[in-house]
Amino acid sequence: MRNYFVESKEHNPWKNLAIEKHLAEGIRSGDFLLYLWQNDNTVVIGRNQNALQECRAKLLEEEGGYLARRTTGGGAVYQDLGNLCFTFMASPERYDLNRQMKVVQKACLAFGIETEFSGRNDIITKDGYKFSGNAFSMTNACKIQHGTLMVDVDKEKMARYLTPSEEKMKAKGVKSVKSRVCNLKQLNSELTIDLMKEALQQAFVEEYGVYEELSLTALQKDALEQTYEMYASWDWKYGKTPECETIYKNKYPWGEVEIHLKLKNLCVQECKVYTDALDPDLPKKLEQALLQKPYDVNFSSIIENCMEEKTQK
Repeated sequence: MRNYFVESKEHNPWKNLAIEKHLAEGIRSGDFLLYLWQNDNTVVIGRNQNALQECRAKLLEEEGGYLARRTTGGGAVYQDLGNLCFTFMASPERYDLNRQMKVVQKACLAFGIETEFSGRNDIITKDGYKFSGNAFSMTNACKIQHGTLMVDVDKEKMARYLTPSEEKMKAKGVKSVKSRVCNLKQLNSELTIDLMKEALQQAFVEEYGVYEELSLTALQKDALEQTYEMYASWDWKYGKTPECETIYKNKYPWGEVEIHLKLKNLCVQECKVYTDALDPDLPKKLEQALLQKPYDVNFSSIIENCMEEKTQK
């Protein structure tokens, strides 16, 4: 039996998810691995979730953040450098969820923080506040548990990005269950990310024994780059979103516009424009401009360009 430890110094979620995938592909019989990583200013959604339903994805990207979709199920989470991600990877005979959770609990207890399981997915404080959500996947050769640890996450940004947009939406897809959350630093003011990393490593040794630390330079760069490009692609982030309907509304000096959209894989399949503008041709022009366009961070600019042409006339 072999134990391994890996830490990523990257803060890009697409890179970190690509690393996770390739580490998992390297797991052999008898292997057990702990992987620690951090994402900066990121919303990560579950494999089967609707990006528009879960967060203000366009606002997030406009403000320099990242939208990422993982391959596991579960709900949407906000992550910044006040959050620590962990992944347990093991060959099937060594995978043990209770022992893995115990590593996290031991690390918290090192700071005087008592915790307990909540169902299968969460770790919560004794007062019932969630600070860790988990998700799972498996292949014939490897089983994975990965999760988050809220140490000192910016809750204002969490609320800013995870709150769905104010646009009216009828959307399909798995929806997140909202829970009461807290930062572990609220329970122990001396706790830092670096101290939590050390505590997790120590708990890992206590539970599983000594480990070998692996270098990420051993990963094949070409294969890693291809996986990174997949996670970073519009098709993966947005194109997996189930069919949904949304309404875009805005008011201009010359009148109001209401646009009803039907989206499939977040591309506009149907479009109907309603307006009190005096220009009778405006709805048709706008509908033609929007059909088959991706509903992403650039979508509003298409509308604004049409409105600007209207203003100039």
